[in-house]
Amino acid sequence: MKHLLATHALRYVKGGMVIGLGSGTTAREFIKALAALRHLDLTLVATSADSEVVAYEVGLGDRLRPMWAVDKIDLAVDGADEVTRGKLMLKGRGGALLREKVVDYAAEKFVVLVERHKVVDFIPARNPVPVEVLPWAWRHVARQIEKKFGGSTALRTGEGKLGPVVTDNGNYIVDWRPEGPIDERVEDELKQIPGVLETGIFSKRKDAVVLVADEKGTVEEL
Repeated sequence: MKHLLATHALRYVKGGMVIGLGSGTTAREFIKALAALRHLDLTLVATSADSEVVAYEVGLGDRLRPMWAVDKIDLAVDGADEVTRGKLMLKGRGGALLREKVVDYAAEKFVVLVERHKVVDFIPARNPVPVEVLPWAWRHVARQIEKKFGGSTALRTGEGKLGPVVTDNGNYIVDWRPEGPIDERVEDELKQIPGVLETGIFSKRKDAVVLVADEKGTVEEL
C-alpha cells in the first residue's frame, strides 16, 4: 500500500518544483519513487536526517537544500499516524514533527499518504499526542499538560540508547495520552505552555489532499 500511495503521489510532481520530503515509512517510499523523476529539475527539502539519507541512497542527494535556502515549498508529501475525514491529523511517531510542520504548513500543496487503518473517527485513537519540548523544561511541561488538559504524559525513550529520545533539533518528546478525543483548538492551546516547541496535532491544513490506500489496491481521496 505504501508503494501504491507513493506512485500516486508522483502525479503532483512537476519540473522546477521545490518539494518537501516528509518522514516515516510511507514518506520513504515516496522518496524512492521520486528517484524515477530525477531527470526533472527538482529541489528537495527533507524534514529529517532519515529522509536525507534515503534521498542520498536513491541518487537525489545533490537536490537537497535546507529550509533556509529556499523561498517556498511548492509541494510537500508526507504520511500521518492518524487522520480523520475532517482532516485533523496526528503525526510525530518518528520524532520529526517540528520540521514536518514547518515544511507541511508552508507548502502550497500538501499531499498526505495513509493506509486505510490510519483513518479514524477522532484523534488520538491509538497513538499518544507527541509534544516536542525544550529538554531543560520537559518535566515542568509534562506537569502543565496534565494540569491543564488531564490525561497522562511520559518522556519518550527508545531502543539502542539509554535515556530520552533526542530529536534532530536536539529536543525531547513528551507523549501525552489525553482522557478522550481532542479538537483542533488543542494544537494552539498546547503551544501556549512555555517550553512547548511543537505538537503532533496538524489541524490547519484542511486543504490537504489525503490519499488513502487499502489492501485491494484502491486509492481514495478524502
